[in-house]
Amino acid sequence: MRNCFFVILAALLFNTANAAAKALTYNEEMYALGSVSGQGLACKSQKYHQFEQLARAIMVGKAANSAEQKQGMERYNTGKVEAFMAMEDSNFRECDVILEEFERQKIFDSTLYADGRIKLYDGTMITPRKPYDATKLYKKDREAFLKADAAYKKYIAEGQKAGQNAKKIPLYDANYSGTDN
Repeated sequence: MRNCFFVILAALLFNTANAAAKALTYNEEMYALGSVSGQGLACKSQKYHQFEQLARAIMVGKAANSAEQKQGMERYNTGKVEAFMAMEDSNFRECDVILEEFERQKIFDSTLYADGRIKLYDGTMITPRKPYDATKLYKKDREAFLKADAAYKKYIAEGQKAGQNAKKIPLYDANYSGTDN
């Protein structure tokens, strides 16, 4: 698992894979970005907030319209939660390796401009449909990060508990005979 998300991001997200390889759809890209983000969050990367800013710029800039952006955000969040939970399930094993790989990604060689434009490491410029103030997205506050991390874990635990306490309904075998028994 440790290298899976980074391989996806490196090879497919930025189209560094063979030109003949299938290009990722927007939603697949957002899921891959979210997966990497979830690992960075779980392992408490110092570059997590920077990654989030860059990922948001990519998400906003690549979406063709608001509906696609909303769907992409859902895929991003799904990937993030699933990766975070996978790390939690593994008792955060291999976080040292993941952190090293997370913090060496080429995405960090990108430039984010105040109006939301992003120049990727390969020189590709992505411009959002509507400019926004990218400087106001995240505060670099370690305490806020740790508090958000704790809240994230709490909500995951509550969701799991609610699923376990949900009212169970009896399951019946299907009756294919056409008669009621």
